[in-house]
Amino acid sequence: MIRQAAPLPPLTPRPHSRAASLLAGLLVLGLGTAQARTVRIIQADRLELSKVDDQDIVVISGDRVELRIDDDVVTATRVEFNRSRRTLTLIGPGRYDAVDASGAVQHLGGSDLVVNLGNQAISGEDVIISDAELEIRGEMVERIPGQLTAQNSYFTPCAKCGRTPDDYAFRAKRLLLYPGDRLIGYQATLLLAGTPVLYLPIVALPLNDPSRQPKLSYTNDKVDGRTFKADLPFAFSSNTLGTTFLRYYQNRAPSFGGGGEFTVYAPLPYLDRLNVYGLAEPNPADAQGNFTSGYAIDFNFAAKGHADLDNTAPGGLVYSVSGVRKAIGLLDSDPNKGVTAINAQADVTVINVKGVNNVKIGVTVADQRGLDPALTLAAPLKKPEVVIDPDPYLVTYRSGSTLSADFKFTVGDYEAASNPLSRSAVLQGPNYAAARLQEEHQITYLARPWRNADLNISNTFTGRYYLTGQRTVDLSIGGSLTQAFGVRASSGGYAPLYSAYGTPINLPSSAGSFTVKYTYLRREGVSPFAFDQIQSKLLSAPVGFALNLTPASGVAVRLTQDYDLVLPADKQQPADLNISVAQEPLQLSLDVKHDFFEGQLESVTGSGSFGASAARGLNVSFAGSYDYRTGPAPFTTTVKAIGGVRTNTFGVSLVQDLKKRELQSVTVSAGAVATRDAVLNPVTLSLSETVNLQSPSVGGTLNVNWRDYAFSSTHNLTLPKGSVQNPGTPNAYTNDTVYFSVGNLPGGYSPNQNSASTAPSSVNWNLKYGGPYDLGNTEWTRPSLTAALTSTRPAQRLSAQVSLATPGSLQKDAFYVQSASLSGDWQFGRRVALSGLASYTRAPVYGPNQPLNETLSLQPLAFNFTFGRQDKPDASLTATFQQTLSWVNGVRTDTAPLQPVLLLTVDRCCWAFQAEINPVAKRFRIGLVIPGAGSISAFDNTAGVSTFPVFNLNK
Repeated sequence: MIRQAAPLPPLTPRPHSRAASLLAGLLVLGLGTAQARTVRIIQADRLELSKVDDQDIVVISGDRVELRIDDDVVTATRVEFNRSRRTLTLIGPGRYDAVDASGAVQHLGGSDLVVNLGNQAISGEDVIISDAELEIRGEMVERIPGQLTAQNSYFTPCAKCGRTPDDYAFRAKRLLLYPGDRLIGYQATLLLAGTPVLYLPIVALPLNDPSRQPKLSYTNDKVDGRTFKADLPFAFSSNTLGTTFLRYYQNRAPSFGGGGEFTVYAPLPYLDRLNVYGLAEPNPADAQGNFTSGYAIDFNFAAKGHADLDNTAPGGLVYSVSGVRKAIGLLDSDPNKGVTAINAQADVTVINVKGVNNVKIGVTVADQRGLDPALTLAAPLKKPEVVIDPDPYLVTYRSGSTLSADFKFTVGDYEAASNPLSRSAVLQGPNYAAARLQEEHQITYLARPWRNADLNISNTFTGRYYLTGQRTVDLSIGGSLTQAFGVRASSGGYAPLYSAYGTPINLPSSAGSFTVKYTYLRREGVSPFAFDQIQSKLLSAPVGFALNLTPASGVAVRLTQDYDLVLPADKQQPADLNISVAQEPLQLSLDVKHDFFEGQLESVTGSGSFGASAARGLNVSFAGSYDYRTGPAPFTTTVKAIGGVRTNTFGVSLVQDLKKRELQSVTVSAGAVATRDAVLNPVTLSLSETVNLQSPSVGGTLNVNWRDYAFSSTHNLTLPKGSVQNPGTPNAYTNDTVYFSVGNLPGGYSPNQNSASTAPSSVNWNLKYGGPYDLGNTEWTRPSLTAALTSTRPAQRLSAQVSLATPGSLQKDAFYVQSASLSGDWQFGRRVALSGLASYTRAPVYGPNQPLNETLSLQPLAFNFTFGRQDKPDASLTATFQQTLSWVNGVRTDTAPLQPVLLLTVDRCCWAFQAEINPVAKRFRIGLVIPGAGSISAFDNTAGVSTFPVFNLNK
């Protein structure tokens, strides 16, 4: 069981150092709970506790005070926490960073901010509020969940853009902000570039959080007829916000449906939050298209809160209640349709209980209404369950030995799926109901009976007792005694050892240790419930020893042997000998398991290396294993030669199949870098080649770089005559491949030799040839030659690529172009840019009856001109030509002509506008980007048909 630290004693009103205040911050963890708001002190200098008018006041001060309220952050120089009223007051300038459920941050900075931990409200003077979209300044600001009010305020979405003055802003006598929903200003003045231009009695700015925006949808289909859906958010009073749902289905009976959801913050003194959701929709048509009258109803509610009680930990009693019913969208045969799940949880920690200090008490209720008793429960029902968990009992004796005891009790009335292993439970049906008592404890005694000896005795027990008389037991009792010998003093008297390379090696702390242990394990019983059944019975009483030796630094030997007093000889565990050596130039690991009771060597696993690893010379490594059930595993030996520099290596790796007594595979690898003239004439080489002798094949790679040129080759071939994917098809070799490529190293710039002032440019090219290979006839089946060229210089880029099918055994009709593309970009100054793109693809034909498909995509010219500031243009005009041509067996199938498209984009950081004109397709589109809304397609007119996508925001 995981425990929290016990609370610290109450603080006295005296100054503390920074370290002391941080430690005292643990006490403030108790100011909230998992359900209420949790406050943590991150940084402070002083922490004082006082009483004013019978109210507990905690004063936190320092050069910088930082608090965390759940995920929110508070920074100030002095904070007063009223424990009675549960308020935080930031004396003088301060800042409150609020984080919502989606991770967005809202910054509130001002003087004398007051934070109410109960209803999460904030108030202050001369406050600046900013988030990712808006900045608001107000003389008097009050914030509650779901709403913010400011007096004599200024707000703008343009504050993040860095322009002065802002493109547009508003001054308002009174402002209401519903975060993520909308902003409403009363008696407002519109400012354009800082100049008043319009007085508005009221202004509303949508912020378009998807969960807080109106959603309107209209459809017309054959089944439901005309359908209208509307989700209308609202905010009511100072602590309530929600959404109204309206539904209309022309063909359903009845036709109208609706519902709503709302969230209320701190509606009652002991209720922190209440969520209610309900929606009634007319029944849909069945599979045959027939309608039945009535409604399908979804409903759920959730409430959580806390109550301060005497003699309890800070936060008092914390509780939550929820109920969920789902019917909309579920078939009548769905077992979950119409079922209401009810869950409730209450937790409290009673403090200062005699003998055990604190006791945690938890009550859980999990029930369902409307479930068919013939259906098996997916999760156990608790009606209810009570958990009593006292703090661990700990005693430390003068000798230094310790005794700890940790108990936990769980009692409840359960209904759950029957355990198929319990005959009495199965006879009752798919589910079984019974009361149960569960007791868990862990008792540990630690002592040092004599010098360098450690004694550990423990008892772990879990017992479940059912009202039916059944029980299950899981018991573990054990003890161990460890004696260390050859313990070396921590200082003086011993000269260090030295390795062959002159490196000092420290001696181990002791020469070794010897441990004897005994454990009694018992697991038995049959539970009537499937969720807590004993998976397998157990009765075991192993006694064993372990010998650990550390004769020298880097050398360790461990020998262990266990003997189970209950099991017969043929079921005993083998002895385990493990030896490890880590001393340059030797690395060795050996593990041997031998069953002395059966006289059987069970397994041997070994690996090691000898020689240079990071210096010049030879390194030999090996790895292998043996298991009496499967025999010896392949044995691997690797010899690596390391040259004068660490990058020059040559290695051979052999894998020997010890079962078949034959070589399984050989791998040759090499890597080299030129050491002579490595600057003017650099050469690097790397290769790897593996020959598999059992399933004959060869595969490898080769890479050679010389100056700015790179050559590479890859192959994967099946020996001796290649692989056949379909033996019934002649020459159908597809699994083997061979490729060769040559080019220059990417990213290498070559300065212009004619002008030292010319900006650097680069030309990157690559040629690649290869494909599926027929090793039996030593020819490619469907090879291709691919060439790629990219030329770049500042503000210019030209790229071309072509893939040419070349003759092969299954490609007699080559040569032809498989794919090709050409693209380019030119930037003229900082205002004008040109670009173009053309790409062609031809699908391969594998059979005589398969059609030939070809596609040509064209954007031959795109002209872009930017307006506004040069460092950050405000607008751009783009004119492009677009067309896609397609052919099937040489016959053109498309009908769309070359289409000119004109695109105007105005981007002012805090707002953006985009208009698209396509005269050939007779299409005109308008898009907007506004704060919080992202990109919105506002209007679309194609071939005379107008639509407004902004009003079709169906879920």
